[in-house]
Amino acid sequence: MQKYFLEDLRAMSITTWSAGECDLATIFGQAAASMIAALRQKNRILVCGNGGSAADAEHMAGELVGRFGYDRASLPCVSLCTPSATFTAIANDYGYDQVFKRQVQGHGSAGDVLIGISTSGNSPNIVEAFKAAKEMQITTIAMTGSHDSKLSQIADLTLRAPSTHTPRIQEIHGVLVHSLCRAVEEEIFPASGRPPALPHGKMITPVQIEVLAAAIAGRRAVFTNGCFDILHPGHVYVLQEARKLGEMLIVGLNSDDSVRRLKGEDRPYHCCEDRAAVLAALACVDYVVSFSEDTPKRLIEALTPKILVKGGDYNHETIVGADWVTSHGGEVKVVPLLQGHSTTGILKSNGK
Repeated sequence: MQKYFLEDLRAMSITTWSAGECDLATIFGQAAASMIAALRQKNRILVCGNGGSAADAEHMAGELVGRFGYDRASLPCVSLCTPSATFTAIANDYGYDQVFKRQVQGHGSAGDVLIGISTSGNSPNIVEAFKAAKEMQITTIAMTGSHDSKLSQIADLTLRAPSTHTPRIQEIHGVLVHSLCRAVEEEIFPASGRPPALPHGKMITPVQIEVLAAAIAGRRAVFTNGCFDILHPGHVYVLQEARKLGEMLIVGLNSDDSVRRLKGEDRPYHCCEDRAAVLAALACVDYVVSFSEDTPKRLIEALTPKILVKGGDYNHETIVGADWVTSHGGEVKVVPLLQGHSTTGILKSNGK
């Protein structure tokens, strides 16, 4: 189940994780599995939070009761932050600490899942709700910051955002909410014809091109290409700018034979495998696909990216694949070159 969270992080160009942060992906998988199991048993999801976390709770309920990625049957999820009459009546009659507890006691039953969202992990009204849930055999999932907290001590599972800074915690909670909704939807309602999951590795083999093409259908995928024989700041600049234009960046890489035909017998300076490894090490690059032809025309037609990018020494008329991409509803972008950097210049200055 953790793949859903990791895929969403990757789509946001978040690729570097510490050991503690990797634990979050593991706990995410367990949390998603608990929610899915409960829903398959016709139980419900209850969600609560205060302030910005209340917005996250309502967001989750809306995505599950309505839809997240595609049309399917409604799922039972209740935000305990509304309705206002119930919420304020409990606060007025019993105290603010009881606003979620009373609703858990009224709406919940054994086998349900209660999700409490709190950046501090110490919100008294959520703590009280979790205590009631424990007595009712309701699974409890806390979403907190990185510190130990009252909720982490009593929750069955705690999703700890790897930060102590409230805005960062809330941003990661937002990703977790989306990833949980996607995991639930796709596992319970596997839609026929739905695009397959994105490949996990950055290196795409020829047999994976068709799978990658199906996976990026409907996504804002960016494609660029080159020999990248000597990777220099000009290359990195163009790649970083290209990545900003969409959800992912796919780099087409000329094979050794292709480079030789284009640049001469003394090229490439580095073999295709090494050039691909260096490109894959860049955070802005999501996938590297080599091609043996002189141009990436066939590869572009196979992938049909939403955005085709080249450096500033090209224009629409000279960009291979431009007509194909635009005829399929995509865009062609030219990124200005970073002056003073070229592979040919570097090799000449070194006597190559």
